Amino acid sequence: MVLMKVYYKSPIFMQNILTSVRGYQYKRQRNGKYYQREMDFYNKFDVTDEVAVQKYQAKELQRLLHFVVNHSPFYKEFYKNIDIRQIQTPDDLKKLPILEKKIVRNHIEEMYTISEKEAVVSHTSGTTGTPMKFLHTYEGIQRRNAILDDFKREHGFINGQMKKASFNSSEIVAADQQRKIFWRDNVPMKQRLYSSFHSQAENIHYYVKNLNEYKPISLDGYPSTLYEIARYINTKEISLDFKPIAIFPTAETLHPHYREEIERAFKCKVFNQYASSEGAPFVVECTAGNLHYHKLSGVIEQVEDDEMLITSFMNNGTPLIRYRIGDKINFSEEKEKCACGSAFPIVQSLEGRSTDYIESEEKGKVTAVFLSIISEEFKTSIVNMQYIQKKLNHVIVNIVPDSSYEEKIDNIILQKLIYTFGENMTIKLRKVPEIPKDKSGKFKFVRNHLAR
Repeated sequence: MVLMKVYYKSPIFMQNILTSVRGYQYKRQRNGKYYQREMDFYNKFDVTDEVAVQKYQAKELQRLLHFVVNHSPFYKEFYKNIDIRQIQTPDDLKKLPILEKKIVRNHIEEMYTISEKEAVVSHTSGTTGTPMKFLHTYEGIQRRNAILDDFKREHGFINGQMKKASFNSSEIVAADQQRKIFWRDNVPMKQRLYSSFHSQAENIHYYVKNLNEYKPISLDGYPSTLYEIARYINTKEISLDFKPIAIFPTAETLHPHYREEIERAFKCKVFNQYASSEGAPFVVECTAGNLHYHKLSGVIEQVEDDEMLITSFMNNGTPLIRYRIGDKINFSEEKEKCACGSAFPIVQSLEGRSTDYIESEEKGKVTAVFLSIISEEFKTSIVNMQYIQKKLNHVIVNIVPDSSYEEKIDNIILQKLIYTFGENMTIKLRKVPEIPKDKSGKFKFVRNHLAR
Protein backbone atom coordinates (compact mmCIF):
# COMPACT_ATOMS: atom_id res chain seq x y z
CA MET A 1 0.00 0.00 0.00
CA VAL A 2 2.83 2.40 0.94
CA LEU A 3 4.69 1.48 -2.25
CA MET A 4 1.60 2.27 -4.35
CA LYS A 5 1.32 5.72 -2.71
CA VAL A 6 4.94 6.41 -3.64
CA TYR A 7 4.25 5.12 -7.17
CA TYR A 8 1.21 7.38 -7.67
CA LYS A 9 3.12 10.45 -6.45
CA SER A 10 5.98 9.77 -8.87
CA PRO A 11 6.13 11.48 -12.30
CA ILE A 12 4.91 9.38 -15.21
CA PHE A 13 8.40 8.67 -16.58
CA MET A 14 9.32 7.22 -13.18
CA GLN A 15 6.09 5.20 -13.11
CA ASN A 16 7.15 3.69 -16.44
CA ILE A 17 10.51 2.72 -14.94
CA LEU A 18 8.85 1.21 -11.86
CA THR A 19 6.36 -0.66 -14.07
CA SER A 20 9.26 -2.11 -16.04
CA VAL A 21 11.08 -3.12 -12.85
CA ARG A 22 7.94 -4.92 -11.71
CA GLY A 23 7.61 -6.39 -15.20
CA TYR A 24 11.14 -7.78 -14.98
CA GLN A 25 10.27 -9.41 -11.64
CA TYR A 26 7.13 -10.94 -13.15
CA LYS A 27 9.11 -12.19 -16.13
CA ARG A 28 11.57 -14.00 -13.86
CA GLN A 29 8.71 -15.38 -11.78
CA ARG A 30 6.65 -16.61 -14.72
CA ASN A 31 9.18 -17.37 -17.47
CA GLY A 32 11.86 -19.38 -15.67
CA LYS A 33 13.26 -22.88 -16.19
CA TYR A 34 9.90 -24.64 -15.78
CA TYR A 35 8.33 -22.33 -18.37
CA GLN A 36 10.99 -23.13 -20.95
CA ARG A 37 10.76 -26.85 -20.20
CA GLU A 38 6.99 -26.76 -20.79
CA MET A 39 7.25 -24.66 -23.96
CA ASP A 40 9.70 -27.19 -25.40
CA PHE A 41 7.38 -30.02 -24.36
CA TYR A 42 4.29 -28.45 -25.98
CA ASN A 43 6.27 -27.74 -29.12
CA LYS A 44 7.02 -31.47 -29.47
CA PHE A 45 3.83 -33.00 -28.08
CA ASP A 46 1.38 -34.24 -30.72
CA VAL A 47 -2.07 -33.03 -29.57
CA THR A 48 -3.65 -34.92 -32.47
CA ASP A 49 -2.59 -38.25 -30.89
CA GLU A 50 -5.54 -39.24 -28.69
CA VAL A 51 -3.72 -42.18 -27.09
CA ALA A 52 -0.77 -39.98 -26.10
CA VAL A 53 -3.15 -37.41 -24.60
CA GLN A 54 -4.94 -40.11 -22.55
CA LYS A 55 -1.64 -41.53 -21.28
CA TYR A 56 -0.43 -38.09 -20.24
CA GLN A 57 -3.66 -37.34 -18.37
CA ALA A 58 -3.58 -40.67 -16.52
CA LYS A 59 0.05 -40.19 -15.51
CA GLU A 60 -0.53 -36.62 -14.29
CA LEU A 61 -3.65 -37.62 -12.35
CA GLN A 62 -1.83 -40.43 -10.55
CA ARG A 63 1.06 -38.09 -9.75
CA LEU A 64 -1.34 -35.47 -8.37
CA LEU A 65 -3.22 -37.92 -6.13
CA HIS A 66 -0.01 -39.37 -4.72
CA PHE A 67 1.24 -35.83 -4.05
CA VAL A 68 -1.86 -34.55 -2.23
CA VAL A 69 -2.21 -37.43 0.22
CA ASN A 70 1.44 -37.03 1.18
CA HIS A 71 1.66 -33.23 1.33
CA SER A 72 -1.81 -31.81 2.08
CA PRO A 73 -3.27 -32.43 5.57
CA PHE A 74 -6.74 -31.80 4.17
CA TYR A 75 -6.58 -34.44 1.43
CA LYS A 76 -4.95 -36.97 3.73
CA GLU A 77 -8.08 -36.75 5.88
CA PHE A 78 -10.54 -36.25 2.98
CA TYR A 79 -9.40 -39.46 1.27
CA LYS A 80 -8.59 -41.51 4.38
CA ASN A 81 -11.15 -44.22 3.52
CA ILE A 82 -10.29 -44.30 -0.20
CA ASP A 83 -7.63 -46.38 -1.92
CA ILE A 84 -6.29 -43.80 -4.36
CA ARG A 85 -4.44 -46.55 -6.24
CA GLN A 86 -7.82 -47.41 -7.74
CA ILE A 87 -7.93 -43.99 -9.42
CA GLN A 88 -6.01 -44.65 -12.63
CA THR A 89 -7.77 -42.52 -15.25
CA PRO A 90 -10.06 -39.46 -15.35
CA ASP A 91 -13.06 -41.82 -15.62
CA ASP A 92 -12.19 -43.12 -12.14
CA LEU A 93 -12.58 -39.68 -10.58
CA LYS A 94 -16.25 -40.46 -9.95
CA LYS A 95 -15.05 -42.64 -7.07
CA LEU A 96 -13.85 -39.51 -5.27
CA PRO A 97 -16.09 -37.04 -3.39
CA ILE A 98 -16.94 -33.67 -4.91
CA LEU A 99 -15.05 -30.74 -3.44
CA GLU A 100 -17.64 -28.04 -2.74
CA LYS A 101 -16.76 -24.36 -2.44
CA LYS A 102 -17.94 -24.28 1.18
CA ILE A 103 -15.48 -27.06 2.06
CA VAL A 104 -12.62 -25.18 0.42
CA ARG A 105 -13.58 -21.95 2.18
CA ASN A 106 -13.59 -23.68 5.58
CA HIS A 107 -10.45 -25.77 5.10
CA ILE A 108 -8.28 -23.90 2.61
CA GLU A 109 -5.34 -23.46 5.00
CA GLU A 110 -5.26 -27.22 5.55
CA MET A 111 -5.18 -27.69 1.77
CA TYR A 112 -1.99 -25.66 1.32
CA THR A 113 1.17 -27.65 0.61
CA ILE A 114 3.51 -24.64 0.77
CA SER A 115 3.86 -21.53 2.92
CA GLU A 116 2.77 -18.12 1.72
CA LYS A 117 6.33 -16.77 1.71
CA GLU A 118 7.36 -19.36 -0.92
CA ALA A 119 4.19 -18.98 -3.01
CA VAL A 120 2.66 -16.82 -5.69
CA VAL A 121 -0.62 -15.65 -4.16
CA SER A 122 -3.91 -15.10 -6.02
CA HIS A 123 -7.38 -14.24 -4.76
CA THR A 124 -10.80 -15.10 -6.12
CA SER A 125 -12.99 -12.11 -7.01
CA GLY A 126 -15.41 -12.75 -4.16
CA THR A 127 -18.53 -12.57 -6.36
CA THR A 128 -20.02 -15.50 -4.44
CA GLY A 129 -18.83 -14.50 -0.99
CA THR A 130 -15.58 -13.64 0.80
CA PRO A 131 -12.55 -13.80 -1.53
CA MET A 132 -10.36 -16.87 -1.05
CA LYS A 133 -6.57 -16.91 -1.06
CA PHE A 134 -4.89 -19.49 -3.31
CA LEU A 135 -1.18 -20.31 -3.05
CA HIS A 136 0.60 -21.34 -6.25
CA THR A 137 4.05 -22.85 -6.68
CA TYR A 138 6.45 -21.10 -9.05
CA GLU A 139 6.52 -24.26 -11.14
CA GLY A 140 2.72 -24.23 -11.40
CA ILE A 141 2.62 -20.57 -12.44
CA GLN A 142 5.26 -21.15 -15.11
CA ARG A 143 3.47 -24.23 -16.43
CA ARG A 144 0.22 -22.28 -16.73
CA ASN A 145 1.99 -19.38 -18.40
CA ALA A 146 3.50 -21.80 -20.91
CA ILE A 147 0.03 -23.15 -21.80
CA LEU A 148 -1.17 -19.61 -22.51
CA ASP A 149 1.89 -18.67 -24.54
CA ASP A 150 1.71 -21.91 -26.52
CA PHE A 151 -1.94 -21.08 -27.30
CA LYS A 152 -0.90 -17.62 -28.54
CA ARG A 153 2.03 -19.09 -30.46
CA GLU A 154 -0.45 -21.29 -32.33
CA HIS A 155 -2.10 -18.10 -33.58
CA GLY A 156 1.15 -16.43 -34.63
CA PHE A 157 2.02 -14.32 -31.59
CA ILE A 158 5.27 -14.89 -29.68
CA ASN A 159 4.90 -13.47 -26.19
CA GLY A 160 7.91 -11.48 -24.97
CA GLN A 161 9.24 -11.06 -28.51
CA MET A 162 6.37 -9.11 -30.11
CA LYS A 163 4.72 -5.91 -28.88
CA LYS A 164 1.37 -6.22 -27.17
CA ALA A 165 -1.24 -3.89 -25.70
CA SER A 166 -2.97 -5.13 -22.53
CA PHE A 167 -6.28 -3.81 -21.20
CA ASN A 168 -6.65 -5.44 -17.81
CA SER A 169 -4.72 -3.22 -15.45
CA SER A 170 -6.35 -0.94 -12.90
CA GLU A 171 -3.56 0.02 -10.51
CA ILE A 172 -1.07 1.39 -13.03
CA VAL A 173 -2.86 4.77 -13.20
CA ALA A 174 -4.19 6.65 -10.17
CA ALA A 175 -7.99 6.89 -10.13
CA ASP A 176 -7.86 10.70 -9.86
CA GLN A 177 -5.09 11.30 -12.42
CA GLN A 178 -5.74 14.47 -14.44
CA ARG A 179 -3.28 13.97 -17.31
CA LYS A 180 -4.73 12.04 -20.22
CA ILE A 181 -1.98 9.42 -20.29
CA PHE A 182 -3.73 6.22 -19.26
CA TRP A 183 -0.98 3.72 -20.06
CA ARG A 184 2.42 2.61 -18.77
CA ASP A 185 5.19 0.57 -20.39
CA ASN A 186 6.49 -2.81 -19.28
CA VAL A 187 9.67 -2.86 -21.38
CA PRO A 188 10.98 -6.35 -20.43
CA MET A 189 7.78 -7.95 -21.76
CA LYS A 190 7.36 -5.57 -24.72
CA GLN A 191 3.99 -4.64 -23.27
CA ARG A 192 2.01 -1.43 -22.95
CA LEU A 193 -0.48 -1.63 -20.09
CA TYR A 194 -3.68 0.40 -20.52
CA SER A 195 -5.95 1.24 -17.60
CA SER A 196 -9.35 -0.37 -18.11
CA PHE A 197 -10.71 1.68 -15.22
CA HIS A 198 -10.24 4.97 -17.11
CA SER A 199 -11.65 3.80 -20.45
CA GLN A 200 -14.78 5.95 -20.19
CA ALA A 201 -16.37 7.52 -23.25
CA GLU A 202 -14.62 10.88 -22.83
CA ASN A 203 -11.18 9.21 -22.74
CA ILE A 204 -11.39 6.58 -25.47
CA HIS A 205 -10.04 8.82 -28.25
CA TYR A 206 -6.79 9.12 -26.25
CA TYR A 207 -6.54 5.32 -26.19
CA VAL A 208 -7.11 5.03 -29.94
CA LYS A 209 -4.57 7.77 -30.72
CA ASN A 210 -1.95 6.05 -28.57
CA LEU A 211 -2.67 2.63 -30.06
CA ASN A 212 -2.07 4.09 -33.50
CA GLU A 213 1.29 5.40 -32.31
CA TYR A 214 2.29 2.21 -30.49
CA LYS A 215 1.13 -0.23 -33.21
CA PRO A 216 0.90 -3.43 -31.13
CA ILE A 217 1.17 -6.86 -32.75
CA SER A 218 -1.55 -8.22 -30.46
CA LEU A 219 -4.10 -6.96 -27.95
CA ASP A 220 -5.36 -8.72 -24.84
CA GLY A 221 -7.48 -7.97 -21.79
CA TYR A 222 -11.05 -7.41 -20.68
CA PRO A 223 -13.44 -7.88 -23.63
CA SER A 224 -15.72 -5.12 -22.30
CA THR A 225 -12.88 -2.58 -22.62
CA LEU A 226 -11.81 -3.88 -26.03
CA TYR A 227 -15.45 -3.66 -27.12
CA GLU A 228 -15.78 -0.02 -25.98
CA ILE A 229 -12.67 0.95 -27.93
CA ALA A 230 -13.74 -1.06 -30.99
CA ARG A 231 -17.20 0.50 -30.98
CA TYR A 232 -15.66 3.98 -30.90
CA ILE A 233 -13.39 3.09 -33.84
CA ASN A 234 -16.30 1.71 -35.88
CA THR A 235 -18.73 4.51 -35.02
CA LYS A 236 -16.19 7.21 -35.91
CA GLU A 237 -15.10 5.20 -38.98
CA ILE A 238 -11.47 5.46 -37.92
CA SER A 239 -8.91 3.71 -40.08
CA LEU A 240 -6.13 2.34 -37.88
CA ASP A 241 -2.47 2.60 -38.86
CA PHE A 242 -1.77 -0.97 -37.78
CA LYS A 243 -3.29 -4.44 -38.04
CA PRO A 244 -2.73 -6.87 -35.14
CA ILE A 245 -2.06 -10.58 -35.67
CA ALA A 246 -4.71 -11.54 -33.12
CA ILE A 247 -6.69 -10.41 -30.08
CA PHE A 248 -6.89 -12.47 -26.89
CA PRO A 249 -9.71 -11.49 -24.48
CA THR A 250 -9.53 -12.67 -20.88
CA ALA A 251 -11.22 -12.59 -17.44
CA GLU A 252 -14.73 -11.71 -18.66
CA THR A 253 -17.39 -13.30 -20.86
CA LEU A 254 -16.84 -12.67 -24.57
CA HIS A 255 -20.34 -11.95 -25.87
CA PRO A 256 -20.98 -12.55 -29.62
CA HIS A 257 -21.55 -8.84 -30.32
CA TYR A 258 -18.28 -8.02 -28.52
CA ARG A 259 -16.39 -10.37 -30.84
CA GLU A 260 -18.07 -8.98 -33.96
CA GLU A 261 -17.36 -5.36 -33.03
CA ILE A 262 -13.74 -6.02 -32.05
CA GLU A 263 -12.93 -8.02 -35.19
CA ARG A 264 -14.49 -5.33 -37.40
CA ALA A 265 -12.50 -2.54 -35.77
CA PHE A 266 -9.09 -4.22 -35.72
CA LYS A 267 -9.56 -6.36 -38.85
CA CYS A 268 -8.17 -9.50 -37.24
CA LYS A 269 -9.48 -12.59 -35.46
CA VAL A 270 -10.37 -12.79 -31.78
CA PHE A 271 -9.30 -16.01 -30.04
CA ASN A 272 -11.02 -16.73 -26.75
CA GLN A 273 -9.74 -18.63 -23.71
CA TYR A 274 -10.95 -19.60 -20.25
CA ALA A 275 -9.04 -20.06 -17.01
CA SER A 276 -9.46 -18.96 -13.40
CA SER A 277 -7.55 -17.51 -10.45
CA GLU A 278 -8.01 -20.86 -8.67
CA GLY A 279 -6.02 -22.61 -11.39
CA ALA A 280 -8.73 -24.33 -13.44
CA PRO A 281 -7.77 -26.29 -16.57
CA PHE A 282 -7.71 -24.17 -19.71
CA VAL A 283 -10.25 -23.92 -22.49
CA VAL A 284 -8.74 -22.36 -25.62
CA GLU A 285 -9.94 -21.46 -29.10
CA CYS A 286 -8.26 -23.17 -32.04
CA THR A 287 -7.46 -21.97 -35.56
CA ALA A 288 -10.76 -23.46 -36.78
CA GLY A 289 -12.72 -21.27 -34.36
CA ASN A 290 -13.73 -23.97 -31.86
CA LEU A 291 -13.16 -23.97 -28.11
CA HIS A 292 -11.23 -26.97 -26.78
CA TYR A 293 -10.77 -28.24 -23.23
CA HIS A 294 -6.97 -28.45 -22.88
CA LYS A 295 -6.49 -31.94 -21.46
CA LEU A 296 -2.81 -31.41 -20.63
CA SER A 297 -3.75 -28.81 -18.00
CA GLY A 298 -6.18 -30.94 -15.98
CA VAL A 299 -9.56 -32.67 -16.02
CA ILE A 300 -12.95 -31.05 -16.58
CA GLU A 301 -16.08 -33.07 -15.79
CA GLN A 302 -19.52 -32.05 -17.01
CA VAL A 303 -22.04 -33.11 -14.35
CA GLU A 304 -25.69 -32.36 -13.53
CA ASP A 305 -27.07 -29.05 -14.89
CA ASP A 306 -23.88 -28.78 -16.97
CA GLU A 307 -21.94 -27.74 -13.88
CA MET A 308 -18.18 -28.01 -14.14
CA LEU A 309 -15.95 -30.01 -11.79
CA ILE A 310 -12.29 -29.18 -12.22
CA THR A 311 -9.11 -31.05 -11.37
CA SER A 312 -5.97 -29.02 -11.93
CA PHE A 313 -2.58 -30.53 -12.79
CA MET A 314 -0.89 -27.16 -12.32
CA ASN A 315 -1.72 -25.96 -8.82
CA ASN A 316 0.23 -28.05 -6.34
CA GLY A 317 0.24 -25.16 -3.85
CA THR A 318 -3.52 -25.37 -3.30
CA PRO A 319 -4.53 -28.62 -5.01
CA LEU A 320 -8.05 -28.83 -6.42
CA ILE A 321 -9.59 -32.21 -7.26
CA ARG A 322 -13.22 -32.46 -8.43
CA TYR A 323 -13.81 -28.86 -7.35
CA ARG A 324 -17.23 -27.39 -8.15
CA ILE A 325 -15.98 -24.05 -9.41
CA GLY A 326 -19.38 -22.50 -10.17
CA ASP A 327 -19.05 -22.29 -13.97
CA LYS A 328 -20.96 -24.34 -16.53
CA ILE A 329 -19.74 -26.23 -19.56
CA ASN A 330 -21.33 -28.20 -22.37
CA PHE A 331 -19.20 -30.48 -24.53
CA SER A 332 -20.02 -31.06 -28.18
CA GLU A 333 -21.70 -34.38 -28.94
CA GLU A 334 -19.94 -34.56 -32.31
CA LYS A 335 -17.63 -37.58 -32.40
CA GLU A 336 -15.47 -36.38 -35.28
CA LYS A 337 -12.28 -34.47 -34.62
CA CYS A 338 -12.16 -30.73 -35.10
CA ALA A 339 -10.80 -29.46 -38.41
CA CYS A 340 -7.70 -28.26 -36.52
CA GLY A 341 -6.84 -31.92 -35.81
CA SER A 342 -6.69 -31.64 -32.01
CA ALA A 343 -7.72 -34.62 -29.89
CA PHE A 344 -8.94 -32.23 -27.20
CA PRO A 345 -12.76 -32.24 -26.77
CA ILE A 346 -14.74 -29.43 -28.39
CA VAL A 347 -16.61 -27.19 -25.97
CA GLN A 348 -20.04 -26.22 -27.29
CA SER A 349 -20.73 -23.58 -24.64
CA LEU A 350 -19.15 -22.15 -21.53
CA GLU A 351 -20.93 -19.96 -19.00
CA GLY A 352 -19.43 -17.82 -16.28
CA ARG A 353 -19.96 -18.04 -12.56
CA SER A 354 -23.32 -19.35 -11.46
CA THR A 355 -24.14 -15.95 -9.94
CA ASP A 356 -24.34 -14.50 -13.46
CA TYR A 357 -28.11 -14.83 -13.70
CA ILE A 358 -31.34 -13.04 -12.79
CA GLU A 359 -33.75 -14.98 -10.55
CA SER A 360 -37.39 -14.99 -11.65
CA GLU A 361 -40.08 -16.52 -9.42
CA GLU A 362 -42.02 -17.51 -12.53
CA LYS A 363 -39.25 -18.51 -14.98
CA GLY A 364 -36.40 -19.50 -12.65
CA LYS A 365 -32.79 -18.56 -13.43
CA VAL A 366 -32.20 -16.52 -16.59
CA THR A 367 -28.48 -16.64 -17.36
CA ALA A 368 -26.23 -13.86 -18.63
CA VAL A 369 -25.70 -15.79 -21.86
CA PHE A 370 -29.45 -15.62 -22.61
CA LEU A 371 -29.68 -11.94 -21.61
CA SER A 372 -26.79 -11.04 -23.92
CA ILE A 373 -29.02 -11.94 -26.89
CA ILE A 374 -31.03 -8.76 -26.24
CA SER A 375 -27.83 -6.69 -26.20
CA GLU A 376 -26.87 -8.33 -29.49
CA GLU A 377 -30.24 -7.46 -31.05
CA PHE A 378 -29.93 -3.75 -30.23
CA LYS A 379 -26.17 -3.38 -30.64
CA THR A 380 -26.54 -0.49 -33.11
CA SER A 381 -28.66 1.54 -30.68
CA ILE A 382 -27.24 0.57 -27.30
CA VAL A 383 -23.65 1.14 -26.22
CA ASN A 384 -23.95 -1.05 -23.13
CA MET A 385 -26.42 -2.77 -20.80
CA GLN A 386 -26.33 -4.06 -17.25
CA TYR A 387 -28.81 -6.06 -15.16
CA ILE A 388 -29.00 -5.53 -11.38
CA GLN A 389 -31.11 -7.61 -9.01
CA LYS A 390 -31.36 -6.80 -5.29
CA LYS A 391 -34.67 -8.50 -4.53
CA LEU A 392 -36.81 -11.23 -6.03
CA ASN A 393 -39.17 -10.18 -8.85
CA HIS A 394 -37.42 -6.84 -9.30
CA VAL A 395 -34.68 -6.00 -11.77
CA ILE A 396 -33.00 -2.75 -12.80
CA VAL A 397 -31.69 -2.54 -16.36
CA ASN A 398 -29.06 0.13 -16.92
CA ILE A 399 -28.89 1.24 -20.55
CA VAL A 400 -26.24 3.44 -22.15
CA PRO A 401 -28.08 4.64 -25.29
CA ASP A 402 -26.45 5.50 -28.59
CA SER A 403 -27.42 8.67 -30.46
CA SER A 404 -29.64 6.51 -32.70
CA TYR A 405 -31.64 5.20 -29.71
CA GLU A 406 -35.39 5.84 -30.00
CA GLU A 407 -37.93 5.78 -27.17
CA LYS A 408 -39.92 3.04 -28.89
CA ILE A 409 -37.01 0.71 -28.18
CA ASP A 410 -37.94 0.95 -24.48
CA ASN A 411 -41.25 -0.78 -25.17
CA ILE A 412 -39.63 -3.46 -27.32
CA ILE A 413 -37.06 -4.24 -24.62
CA LEU A 414 -39.74 -4.26 -21.92
CA GLN A 415 -41.90 -6.70 -23.86
CA LYS A 416 -38.95 -9.02 -24.45
CA LEU A 417 -37.96 -8.91 -20.78
CA ILE A 418 -41.53 -9.52 -19.59
CA TYR A 419 -41.61 -12.58 -21.83
CA THR A 420 -38.19 -13.62 -20.50
CA PHE A 421 -38.80 -13.05 -16.77
CA GLY A 422 -42.59 -13.45 -16.56
CA GLU A 423 -45.48 -11.10 -15.75
CA ASN A 424 -44.64 -10.89 -12.04
CA MET A 425 -41.24 -9.30 -12.56
CA THR A 426 -41.00 -5.53 -12.00
CA ILE A 427 -38.59 -4.16 -14.60
CA LYS A 428 -37.09 -0.69 -14.36
CA LEU A 429 -35.22 0.65 -17.40
CA ARG A 430 -32.72 3.31 -16.42
CA LYS A 431 -30.83 5.45 -18.96
CA VAL A 432 -27.31 6.26 -17.80
CA PRO A 433 -24.38 8.03 -19.50
CA GLU A 434 -22.04 5.17 -18.57
CA ILE A 435 -21.88 2.07 -16.38
CA PRO A 436 -19.23 2.13 -13.63
CA LYS A 437 -16.62 -0.61 -13.53
CA ASP A 438 -15.33 -2.25 -10.38
CA LYS A 439 -11.96 -1.36 -8.86
CA SER A 440 -10.15 -3.89 -11.03
CA GLY A 441 -11.51 -2.25 -14.18
CA LYS A 442 -13.88 -5.14 -14.93
CA PHE A 443 -17.41 -4.63 -16.20
CA LYS A 444 -20.17 -6.77 -14.65
CA PHE A 445 -22.98 -7.49 -17.13
CA VAL A 446 -25.11 -9.03 -14.36
CA ARG A 447 -24.98 -8.02 -10.70
CA ASN A 448 -27.04 -10.50 -8.71
CA HIS A 449 -27.05 -9.50 -5.03
CA LEU A 450 -29.40 -12.36 -4.13
CA ALA A 451 -26.82 -15.00 -5.01
CA ARG A 452 -24.18 -13.85 -2.51
